[in-house]
Amino acid sequence: MEVVYTYDELKDFEEGKINALYGDVIDLIHREYEINGIIYDEKWTVKRFLNGHSFFKNKRMESVFNYLELSLKILNHRLADLSKTDFKFVLLAYLLLNNMKIIIFDYFEVGLSYQDRKRLYRILKNMKKDGITIIYISKDIVYMNQFADNITIMKDQEICFQGAFKDIHEHRDLLSELPEIYAFIDYANSKGARLDYTLDSKELLKDIYRSVY
Repeated sequence: MEVVYTYDELKDFEEGKINALYGDVIDLIHREYEINGIIYDEKWTVKRFLNGHSFFKNKRMESVFNYLELSLKILNHRLADLSKTDFKFVLLAYLLLNNMKIIIFDYFEVGLSYQDRKRLYRILKNMKKDGITIIYISKDIVYMNQFADNITIMKDQEICFQGAFKDIHEHRDLLSELPEIYAFIDYANSKGARLDYTLDSKELLKDIYRSVY
């Protein structure tokens, strides 16, 4: 689904925050959140999809496209002809133009280039500043650690952990796959290093430097 939304009151997440969720959208549905998808026809042009038959380009449209680093040139393109990356961000443009206050990203980073992942990081930070509540679903905790305020780990539709990223290593048994950075720290410590567990490569490099000198 990539990006969806809900009008429900958040019982498990913080409003106005970027909430990382290690799980799946089905976990939210089982916790009785009503998840709403976006209806579209791939034959529609982008402008038809975003503003209906009465489409007109205005400052609001230009502002959202600039916000998402999208080119206005794609407005006349059919949804089916967009790149996968542009399509993802057009869906997000739809939600922003319709003033959705709780937006759920469902493994949105999958298939994005390194540069577009950085672009998404910038956009998420701006959305938070604008008061939009975000639930970002993924199992790439290293990526989510770059922008999310907290993380919730769900298993079998139950919350198993909720808190800061720095504490995840204490609950690593809940992860379906160990992050490579943890595997490296485990190996280094088995050889006598005394590295702290972190999901931030820059902090890891600083710790390595301190351990050497």
